[in-house]
Amino acid sequence: MKVQRIFWALCIILLSHHTVRAEAPAGMVLYFKLGGEVYLLLAEHAGSQRGWAAFGGGDREGETIPQTAAHKTYEETRSYFSRAELEAKIKGQEPLMDGSYATYFAEVDFVPIQRIMNNPIPKEDDAFGERSTFAWIPYSTIEPYIAEDIERGKKYPIAPAFVPAGSETNWLWPVWLANMRKGVVEGSLPWLKN
Repeated sequence: MKVQRIFWALCIILLSHHTVRAEAPAGMVLYFKLGGEVYLLLAEHAGSQRGWAAFGGGDREGETIPQTAAHKTYEETRSYFSRAELEAKIKGQEPLMDGSYATYFAEVDFVPIQRIMNNPIPKEDDAFGERSTFAWIPYSTIEPYIAEDIERGKKYPIAPAFVPAGSETNWLWPVWLANMRKGVVEGSLPWLKN
């Protein structure tokens, strides 16, 4: 009887160590370059006062960090960018780590915002509707904010010319800005590298 209990206890321990878990929450900053400027694709959090940020979030069981970044960006851009394309763009890239959150950077071709906004949201999956409005925001308008430490309770406004009509907020999410600030400090923002 005692041997049997030990056997089952060992089985439980072994099985618990073989459970496939995702590695970390992750996301992606999509950008394009034009005329010496870098434009970041940002979106407003739907029905929230968080503000604007790049894409990302929680993991799914069994995903790698890059897979999480790609699936969240795929969902939150209303499936405009394919998961496979996004994964290919970040293959081999070391993410910017902010605590347990991993951020990847992917240069993409310019796409008119309406093409993303008009992609249909599947009714059975509300993850595709987590973002309400989208915009290409010039990095130069964000750069002054991330030159200094970010205050989590402060609102960092987006220049009115870049905020689409119908937006609920006109500020950048401080949590995302703090992540970008870390990228500046570490020198890991790809458009700032030689």
